Amino acid sequence: MAGNLAEAIKAAGVVGAGGAGFPTHIKATSQADTVIANGSECEPLLYSDQNLMLLHAAEIVAGMELMMEAVGAERGIIGTKAKYERVVKGFRSVLGDRTDITIVQLGNFYPSGDEQSLVYETTGRVVPEGAIPLAVGAVVNNVETLRNIHLASKGVPVTDRLVTINGEVAKPGVFRVPIGTPVHAVVEAAGGTPLAEDELAVIDGGPMMGAFRFDLQGVVRKTTSGLIVVPKGHYHVGRSTRSDFMEIRRAVGMCCQCRECTDLCFRHQLGHALEPHSIMRKVMMQDEDPQSLAEAYLCCGCGICDIIACPLELSPRKLYIKIRGDLIRKGIPNPHEHAPEAPRDTYELRQLPKDRVLMKTGLWGYHGHRDFLGTLEGVGRVEILLSQHIGAPSQPCVAEGDHVVPGDLVAKCPEKALGANHHASIAGVVTRITGDRIVIEGTRS
Repeated sequence: MAGNLAEAIKAAGVVGAGGAGFPTHIKATSQADTVIANGSECEPLLYSDQNLMLLHAAEIVAGMELMMEAVGAERGIIGTKAKYERVVKGFRSVLGDRTDITIVQLGNFYPSGDEQSLVYETTGRVVPEGAIPLAVGAVVNNVETLRNIHLASKGVPVTDRLVTINGEVAKPGVFRVPIGTPVHAVVEAAGGTPLAEDELAVIDGGPMMGAFRFDLQGVVRKTTSGLIVVPKGHYHVGRSTRSDFMEIRRAVGMCCQCRECTDLCFRHQLGHALEPHSIMRKVMMQDEDPQSLAEAYLCCGCGICDIIACPLELSPRKLYIKIRGDLIRKGIPNPHEHAPEAPRDTYELRQLPKDRVLMKTGLWGYHGHRDFLGTLEGVGRVEILLSQHIGAPSQPCVAEGDHVVPGDLVAKCPEKALGANHHASIAGVVTRITGDRIVIEGTRS
């Protein structure tokens, strides 16, 4: 079964919908005793997973059953927030009195959706440094990924996803959006924005870990959980987009070694050898020892250290990202592999309420539940990116001028490489193929 499911998942182009886009067929070939559904929705201002769980609880459970069978897991755990009362009720209705799949209700803290936090909160196991949940016998999948696994088993490829559109738009909410839809089309579906294009920024993802761009020219990827439109001059935008050069200068000139960043770092609280205040000191002292700097491999980029903790608004996170990139380019591996038996004693005391996190971003004005508003119809043009997943870019298997319909394979995973297939998300004609995308022009209804 594992092989057949993995092949179906690969054929359908399923990748992790809640993170960096790891190709899911690889997880289906592993061995684990526990499968965990990530329904925690880590970031503020995102509501896609909440709506997905309300709409498709049975399909999520079906995907979990398939994954449990494939990896040989004896139990499944659905991790979701206790405050999502309707979601919990819906899953209980689907599960009935079965005991092999249970629900663990999580607190409303950040970043409870991080997979290492989720593993500990649901199983009590701490993932070792530099490792993945499989190291403690767990496989974690986002709830949308599990639904896509169920659909893949029926031969249905990934052609759309739920996306939250929030911020400075007239009608914020959640839409089902074809993969490759231009950002401006999603904004238009949400009633448009009062901001001129040269006055806005768009956060692709959540405000803590999302990517910032300053136009509406991007497209929806398989990993796009949300689009948040904010003023370009907003305090959070300026703070989040400072250059690495500026962050290094600020670190050297301003860090007072107060340890707030380390005390609130949740990976540190899990017992990992991550001390953000120490990386600031090493930068100040111009420490270039690779072994000394290698703790950068342990940072997950959650943003607690810079957006929440630092009273001077310095960013250990950006320094970690830069240092990790330098280490990788130099071929220096991660030496950290300690396996803590338990978190630090202060773990629970350092959990950050999600509302407090949102308030620290200055984006509280966009808070409020967003309902599912339907499927985005009549999209006239999509751009299917060849690299919207971890691994090698996909290879086009169509030509300019080809007619396609939703579900047609347009790009294949390279042979013997980590990657993913991609499919047409609208009916139309392939009008352009470049080194990084396939453009399909359709007809607006």
